[in-house]
Amino acid sequence: MADSEARDSDAPDAGLSPAALERALAEEIRRSDTLARVTEAVASSTDIDTCVQVVIDGAREISGAAFGAFFYNQLEPDGESYALYRLSGAAPEAFADFPRVRKTALFAPTFENTGVVRSDDITQDPRYGLNAPREGMPEGHLPVRSYLALPVATRRGEVLGGLFFGHPLPGRFTARDETLLVGLGGQVAATIESIRLTAGAVAELTERRRAEERLKFALDAGGMGSWDLDVATHAYEASDLCKRNYGRAPEEPFTFADLIATLHPDDRPRVLAAIDSAIRDGADYDVEYRVVLPSGELRWLHARGRAAQTADDGGARRLAGVSLDITDRKRADERQKLLVNELNHRVKNSLATVQSIAAQTLRSSASPEFFREAFETRLIALSQTHDLLTRESWAGASLREVFDVELRAMAGEDRVTFAYEADVRLNPKAAVALGMGIHELATNAVKYGALSVPGGGVDVTWTVEEDILRMVWAERGGPPVTPPARRGFGARLLERGLAAELSGGVELNYDAEGLVCQMALPLRALEP
Repeated sequence: MADSEARDSDAPDAGLSPAALERALAEEIRRSDTLARVTEAVASSTDIDTCVQVVIDGAREISGAAFGAFFYNQLEPDGESYALYRLSGAAPEAFADFPRVRKTALFAPTFENTGVVRSDDITQDPRYGLNAPREGMPEGHLPVRSYLALPVATRRGEVLGGLFFGHPLPGRFTARDETLLVGLGGQVAATIESIRLTAGAVAELTERRRAEERLKFALDAGGMGSWDLDVATHAYEASDLCKRNYGRAPEEPFTFADLIATLHPDDRPRVLAAIDSAIRDGADYDVEYRVVLPSGELRWLHARGRAAQTADDGGARRLAGVSLDITDRKRADERQKLLVNELNHRVKNSLATVQSIAAQTLRSSASPEFFREAFETRLIALSQTHDLLTRESWAGASLREVFDVELRAMAGEDRVTFAYEADVRLNPKAAVALGMGIHELATNAVKYGALSVPGGGVDVTWTVEEDILRMVWAERGGPPVTPPARRGFGARLLERGLAAELSGGVELNYDAEGLVCQMALPLRALEP
């Protein structure tokens, strides 16, 4: 139960900036890595204390909770009180002076396994304060507003206890937090149950021990395929999920030789060396590697294992373990690296562009006031093109869109006519360069040219011939035009900077009827 669903989606917004998307992706990767780490730690737990502490510590890290606790379902003679078992985020003394937790109206859903309680502000819950003789949290209690509680129960419905998380500020827990923590709750329940079964089954038959150990691995790992290898005979048993990791159907035979043949040739020596070390020295088997499925698809797997039986010479007689498909994680890691590299590249390019704009503007400005005005307008033009590219996730922009953005800022879009057969898709570099060039043409037209008088206008035409974009900006109806005594920043940017940036040619003609700018740019420098 939650007070608000407004924050229940943690998915990155496609409208966010690249930096915000970067942060959102990094946060999701952090959560996934934490969840994987906690899951692996739970999988290797051999006692309940360690298992529970790992879960509540990891759950706090995932959800951002200030406090976490596990109350064990160890009923007292009154049949209602529960003992604090493990605590995270505070010292055990924080509960030392308080009576045991009772099954009040607020705690009942957790200890009766009827549902999860998630509240943005637990003090506003109608069940809050119904724990006579108190009417809320006792004096000196840890401050809790945001509240998340979930039962820890076995698959048979036996309630082992409850996981409780709190934060002094309201609105801290989302539906995503709830989903992840419910999964951890299921894992801790499975682990506790498995640890109990393992502890009571030491004297059972070897086959029973093997089945329980494989079940423990499968339950603890959550989504991992389990496997078992007899060292002497190389007899290999794999679960259905494990077979699927290697591209095999559950009914297909899958031997140890088949597994080795599936390994990527470059990774095969490393995997075989890890197996030999685990067999010879009893070392843990923990390796990531690539496999080539029968379909030809390349996937990444993470296999973990250990000696299930020890031979007389100290080596392993039998190995058992799990395998997990980590292809998506590997691809996410690679995407993150690419995003970081791309971000660094864009930041460097942007800083270089700003530095160039500042230097050129300063060189052509007669006073600090003129410099400030020109510099600010050019930075705004640069940001407008960046905004356009951000909306397109920096995949590119169309030539017409770049024109519209720059002309709209000058309030001159209604006085510019266009003639072209097809729009041209620009890569980010070309969009920024042309955006700056169009800004200079429009600025000049508004200040001195055709757009500075009521009757003036501009004709923009372009064609694509033999992989060359030929574009013309022609002003008409403005004041008489004469060639300038010296080339300003705008002219230098167009004739030298833009031409060099896009490996093309730009020519400015100061006709008496109006300025004409002709561009010839190769498509290979423009298109994504």
